[in-house]
Amino acid sequence: MGLGALICFLDLTGLLKFLKRRNLQRHGVEGEAFSERQEWIREGHRVYYQIRLPEDPSRRRVPRFIEVGVEPRGPVGSVVPVVYDPRKPSRAKTGTLADIDLSEERSLVMFFWVPGLTCIAAGAVLALVFW
Repeated sequence: MGLGALICFLDLTGLLKFLKRRNLQRHGVEGEAFSERQEWIREGHRVYYQIRLPEDPSRRRVPRFIEVGVEPRGPVGSVVPVVYDPRKPSRAKTGTLADIDLSEERSLVMFFWVPGLTCIAAGAVLALVFW
């Protein structure tokens, strides 16, 4: 069981990334955002965006999100297409719904989590049988 838990733990960030993108693909709404600030960091760029929500212009708290590691899509203040989840707009990604590709993340999640969960289940069965 410990081996299975270790295998699953190795790809925990991949699972979270896959679930985030899958939720964006299922519940995502296309809109627009503009960049407020850009920073150069070791992993590439950190770009701060503010989402423009057309359905509620009088909203007091404007939703923002941060993208790390991607190349900025223009200078500060430029408007870019964005996909966001209306339930939690801070969980967004620049681009369109057609740009979201889950095949790479899905294959990595399946590669790690199927054997990991199988090892956990087999370990639990063996523990029940031989205990």
